[in-house]
Amino acid sequence: MIRRPRALCGLGWLALMRVSCVQGGVWGVDPSFGITGDYSTNPALLVDPPAHTAAAHGALLLDAPTTYNGDALAVSIIPSFRFSDSAGYSSLASDYEHLSVKGEFDYERNVFIATGTVNQDSSLYQDYLTDGSAGVKRDTLAGDVNWQRSLTERLSFGAEANWTQVKYGQAAGVGTLTDFKDTTISPTLTWFSSERDKLTLSASVSRYDSLNGSTESRSANVQAGFIRQLSEIWSIEGDLGYSRALNNVAFDAEVLVYTPQGPAIELIPIAEESSQNGTVYSAILSRKGVLLTFNLIASRQLVPSGFAYLSQQTSVDLNMSYTASERWSFGADARYLRAQDPQAAGGVSVRTPISLIGSATWSMTEHWNATLRASRVMEKVHPPEVDLSSSEVSITFSRRFDHIKFQ
Repeated sequence: MIRRPRALCGLGWLALMRVSCVQGGVWGVDPSFGITGDYSTNPALLVDPPAHTAAAHGALLLDAPTTYNGDALAVSIIPSFRFSDSAGYSSLASDYEHLSVKGEFDYERNVFIATGTVNQDSSLYQDYLTDGSAGVKRDTLAGDVNWQRSLTERLSFGAEANWTQVKYGQAAGVGTLTDFKDTTISPTLTWFSSERDKLTLSASVSRYDSLNGSTESRSANVQAGFIRQLSEIWSIEGDLGYSRALNNVAFDAEVLVYTPQGPAIELIPIAEESSQNGTVYSAILSRKGVLLTFNLIASRQLVPSGFAYLSQQTSVDLNMSYTASERWSFGADARYLRAQDPQAAGGVSVRTPISLIGSATWSMTEHWNATLRASRVMEKVHPPEVDLSSSEVSITFSRRFDHIKFQ
């Protein structure tokens, strides 16, 4: 189990030591801190919450993104912390500790990127999942290696491998989430047909395993896609493919047998297989302007999410940001998700969370910002028929420091 925050700080210092031998580049850090207060009507997303469930919380936010830029090597170390007065991990206002370390090496026609992350937060942060009657602690370890090579001026090849392990805390009620690990390998071929257009052909194979050994899923998919730059600020991207997953669950079945001593119950190991087959896709419409940024994303994928097998998730996400003046900026995000979560005992549970978020940021000075944020979370789960909802308002005061450069 990950110890906080020592494991996060230790990984950060290790990354610094690993690259400290690099000479000729420049290190820099952009530290910031914030104080936030929030009021939520149902911070633990309880079913039929009692009248006293509403609560107000305060938290301290700390961020210190650190970067190194050399001739061919770029490194980023991004620690992020939230220290809240909300005890435990059964709330949307729970503590979190996140650390991401990324290195990129560019050499002639090759680009190598390696990323490692260590996160500790609440399961409620993951699409507003619940485990038992409330959220639980979630420990995540992840690594990713990506290689890109330009074969010709128009043709390039890429290969990516990533690994993820997630462990959940003890549920207050009946646990619904299972510790798991997931490994994926994905090669991609890209053809630049013109200055504004490129075509992609990708494939992937993955293996998803419950850490207790009860379930596993082996999947593969093939997708074809395109990216078109419609104008200087508008672009469209799409992928379409087919995915197939083979699932296996192992359990002991009680069987009545007759012995010379009389009837008895024996446990017989049983292995059952099933499959998940279907179309996967993603479509993205983007606008990247000076004042207005807009993204509309629709997708359907098989996603590792802590259930018996891969979860088939169909989502639509609309987010935008608008800079009204030098001091005022606004943001909005609306997301719909329909997740079909397979259960180890058989059957499928369907979740449909919807989240609506709006924010306004006022730059009081060059370094101080004030952000007002309002959100609404609604989720339906069946079977059994469960309705969850929560409304939240928060205000955050943050201080950004000047860029600190050192060698």
